[in-house]
Amino acid sequence: MKKILLATTALALSAGVANAQAVTITGEGRMGVQYISNGSYFGSNWRQENRLQFNFNVAVEGDHGLTFGAYSRARISNQAMGMFAGSRVWVEANGLRLTFGNVDGALRGAGTSHGYAGGCGVGYEGGQQCGDSAGLLSVSQAHNSTGVATSVTTGAASTGRARIDYTMGDTRVAVSHDRNGSTELGVRTSFDAFTVALGYTNNGGAASAFQSVAAISGHYNGGSWGVGALVARGNSVTNFSLSASAQLGGGDLYGYVGRVGGSNAYGLNYGYGLGGGANIVVGAERVGALTTASVGVVFGF
Repeated sequence: MKKILLATTALALSAGVANAQAVTITGEGRMGVQYISNGSYFGSNWRQENRLQFNFNVAVEGDHGLTFGAYSRARISNQAMGMFAGSRVWVEANGLRLTFGNVDGALRGAGTSHGYAGGCGVGYEGGQQCGDSAGLLSVSQAHNSTGVATSVTTGAASTGRARIDYTMGDTRVAVSHDRNGSTELGVRTSFDAFTVALGYTNNGGAASAFQSVAAISGHYNGGSWGVGALVARGNSVTNFSLSASAQLGGGDLYGYVGRVGGSNAYGLNYGYGLGGGANIVVGAERVGALTTASVGVVFGF
């Protein structure tokens, strides 16, 4: 009996070790000072901010060419206590992936050629306004870092999101759907130094300036420099952004100009590598009458 118990225990421990090898933890730390022109930081125009973030990823290879994976995120900041994001789980085979849960929609995942939702390139925090996304950030299905997935402009929790991706070489096609009625499509492909993308969201039929939005974007990667363009149109309103980046003085300079909701938008950002995966970043942007700026340090691990 003792031998059986010892063998069973050893088998359980070895299985635990094998499973542990499928778990990876990555993350980010950051600290900085943020400015906003309307004094909305609890009545002040500026605040200090810091964050620590852990990303938990699981990948398991099954039989018949199937791969299974899962993800969640823990975030701790000076603005809130530690919180776990809602999880997502997927199964993949031969370039086809089905994902359930807290995941970005097809527009952010495959419907833009550059940036996050087509922009968010200003600031160490990844954009306070993201005017370079031409309004796509506020109308697309979103992964939520501190809760369950959210949908479009309402910010309401999704009652269930499914996303299908098919990747073949440098081309990806994605479709996502929320049970509340929001559906998105995205297609992105690259050839040589060019990347082009098409995206669409029906915005769940939300009563807003963008009930449904179609977007087209392109980016050219010149190595030490790059240029991008994004146009988004919905309900007879056209937003756009033109962006450019270049290596300068040992760092990276980025800027954009555009128009969002009838207002002019522009921003400028500079990041300098400090080694060890750390960067110091300073940036500012203005969308309409609102100006935001920040300076901070961010590092990944």
